[in-house]
Amino acid sequence: QIHPHQPALNNCAFRKGFRMQRRLSQHILSRLIWVLSLIAIPCWIAADQPVAWDFGVIQQAMHSLRNGHDPYLDGIDLQDAYLRSPAALRGDPRPFVYVYSPITLLLLRPFASAPEALVRVSYWTLYILLILAQLLIARRLALPEEEYAADLLTPIPLFFPGLLLFDSVLGGNIAFILFGLILLACWRGWTRQRWLAFYAAVLLASCFKTPYLTLLAIPLLSGRRQWIPASVTAAAGIGLFAIQPYLWPVSFHNYLLAIDRIFSFNNDFGSGPAGRLGASLAALHMSYVLPSVLFYLATSLLVFFFLFRLSRHYHAGRLSREQWIPFMSLGVMLLNPRLIEYEIFPFTFFMAIIAYRLIAYSAWPRLAATLLFPIWIGINYFANRSRTGWRCCECAFLLVLFVGGYWQLQ
Repeated sequence: QIHPHQPALNNCAFRKGFRMQRRLSQHILSRLIWVLSLIAIPCWIAADQPVAWDFGVIQQAMHSLRNGHDPYLDGIDLQDAYLRSPAALRGDPRPFVYVYSPITLLLLRPFASAPEALVRVSYWTLYILLILAQLLIARRLALPEEEYAADLLTPIPLFFPGLLLFDSVLGGNIAFILFGLILLACWRGWTRQRWLAFYAAVLLASCFKTPYLTLLAIPLLSGRRQWIPASVTAAAGIGLFAIQPYLWPVSFHNYLLAIDRIFSFNNDFGSGPAGRLGASLAALHMSYVLPSVLFYLATSLLVFFFLFRLSRHYHAGRLSREQWIPFMSLGVMLLNPRLIEYEIFPFTFFMAIIAYRLIAYSAWPRLAATLLFPIWIGINYFANRSRTGWRCCECAFLLVLFVGGYWQLQ
């Protein structure tokens, strides 16, 4: 005799089994994406030459210190020699100069005296671990219903920083280490409301790049009662920078010469709105310093105003941490006046998850995804034809996602 509810029970069991099979397939696919990504990286390194160009700048600075030379002047001499060489006529990549402030030379000297092999292994080990830490922390800031999509999106920054194809992760820039430390400290602040490690990490990072003090907006917008410690850290960072001309006047003068070479020699204005304005004015042989500064101040105040306005919803409990942190991080990134590729990398997952949410919650998500994917491929093709094209496309991506993310959360 057949039980009257047997068909319903069988149907329920079928649906449950289908869901389990689907979750298993998704789990296998997400792990496969990771395996393929990790396999692709050494293949990419073998095919993409040269690599470790930014780490090479640090090695060059350590070599100058070992020989009693000034790293800034040695780098400038290399750039001048490049202009006189056939490499300039061939259009070979231009050399970079050490552009971190003189206080970092105190940190560099002990490593300069250590065995090169030990320094190299230690640096790259720390580099890889902190890149993985950045990806895993960002992955934790997806909503529960986004778990499958988040697993697929997590490796994207390795190949598409800022959602555009670029090999910045192969350069070995110290920013990857600094941002790894900062994001680890951020996670402690977000989960336990303990921000001391974050302030220490940002202060260390500001010794290399003073604009990283803009990251102090993170605890202001996602923590509670952080105005005083953030202000003290900002004052300490500015003070460390301001005292260096008096402690090391010659080195600081040469450091400023090296900073000028970023723009005059490498034409490296970055992907931020102010950087794009400065690059455009420089291309037209117009004065760019004052207009860029004024434009940066205006846009930064506007971005911070919108962030602060939405932060009240987060503190009131109307926005979850997973909703707020990705958007807030994107806005804080826009406060960086220069915004180079390796400074966009730590926030790429947040850009991807914001784009996913805009598509997923649209009226026709499948149609939107079908139309936008080939457009994204086309933009990547155009962007990688020139560095200028890449940065213009990246600037557009940042602004569109910020406006879209704000519209979705308000």
